[in-house]
Amino acid sequence: MLTRRNVLRGGIGLAGATLLAACASGGGAGGSGGNGNGLDVWDWSPAPDQWGEQQQNTFYGKTFPKQYPHTNFSYTIFGYTDMLTKLTVSWRGGSVPDVGRLAIAWTPQFVNEGLTAEITEADLGVPLSNFWPQALQSVRKNGASSGPLYGIPTNNESMMLIYNKDLFTAAGLDPSHGPATWEDLVSYARTIRKKTGKYGYGMVGAQNNGNTPYRFCPMMWGYGSGIFDELSATPTWKTVGINSAGTVSALELYNQMYNIDGSAQPSALSDQESDIDTLFLKGEVAMMIDHPNAAAQVHETLPSLNMGADLIPAGPVRRASVFGGSNLVIKAGTPNMKNAVDFIRAYLTPNTDTLLSGLGSNPANKAGFSSPAEKVRDAKLLFNDVTLKMMPYGVNVPLVTQGSQIWNETIPSMIQNVLSKSMTPQQAAANAASQIQQIMQ
Repeated sequence: MLTRRNVLRGGIGLAGATLLAACASGGGAGGSGGNGNGLDVWDWSPAPDQWGEQQQNTFYGKTFPKQYPHTNFSYTIFGYTDMLTKLTVSWRGGSVPDVGRLAIAWTPQFVNEGLTAEITEADLGVPLSNFWPQALQSVRKNGASSGPLYGIPTNNESMMLIYNKDLFTAAGLDPSHGPATWEDLVSYARTIRKKTGKYGYGMVGAQNNGNTPYRFCPMMWGYGSGIFDELSATPTWKTVGINSAGTVSALELYNQMYNIDGSAQPSALSDQESDIDTLFLKGEVAMMIDHPNAAAQVHETLPSLNMGADLIPAGPVRRASVFGGSNLVIKAGTPNMKNAVDFIRAYLTPNTDTLLSGLGSNPANKAGFSSPAEKVRDAKLLFNDVTLKMMPYGVNVPLVTQGSQIWNETIPSMIQNVLSKSMTPQQAAANAASQIQQIMQ
């Protein structure tokens, strides 16, 4: 019997995934039947958020099937890194699922290619005013600021700065707050390295890794540069802006920490988010940018670690964070449209949406913040109030069809070119701009 864990390991192909969907729900392969009474949904796991996984299991395995017992329901839960590739192949081949949940960074690829159905406010039964403007922008064609929606947000979040108060104290820094600016962060990291021997800042620099730009782009935006023109009120996503002074300044700060001060860990070129979490837990790095669930996991594992949290530092132009989250989208032309809308309505009820946000995000439907589930989450989370304060500073990832490639490959490559001393910051920014221009042709 195939299990959820088989899919999380990425050990099976599309045929096996479809078989798992039937086995997981006990509902048969109705979503692929095309008779209007089926529904096939693909999602990805919130692991390592175990509490979030439990909520997902309950909703898919019990709650929704009980609400709609006559729907021939099947579902598949993938690992995060598997979902995009498998859905791309399946939908371009005209296959399942009827509904999929996509990270914001993946969404434009499917929306702009016309692979997703329009969803109206009447379909949802939820006022669009309940959602963040940046979130709605991510499900419009070409990242427009207004117009029809081709998906609906499920959860949204921002990161924050988490720091080790004891290492701050040992370095003679005030542990009651984090660094106010990016230049302060570089200075703090240098001081911590010199006075404690620990690394001041946990730098994520892995190639082909979406978490790398999640930590770099807020610095770049803080210095006034964008990948495109995403900092404007009505971006066109046509003007490439990465080869500008703000990007160079951010790359210079990265170079300062990694190559000059040695205040970022030497393994940054291969380190992902989970690696930094481990180093932070061991007391090897003093500061990291992450979600509230990372702090909760550290606290659960090592309650004695004295943590603080603060807003992501500001640059000379602005404070910024990546506006994160996910969207539910419906396959264009599905014969199971009614059931797909029923599923989305069930998912977005305030209490359910809040539960399914787990401990790593927040409900996209803001009504969830006053739901009973939010009280449960608040008891488990650390510092979520800080991330909510960061939300208004959120900036979208590239909302273009080629956005995933730019985000996961071009930006990390630019950073690696500087950290490895293959290029100067000026050369790396210019090279990235050239790559983006070629990608967009």
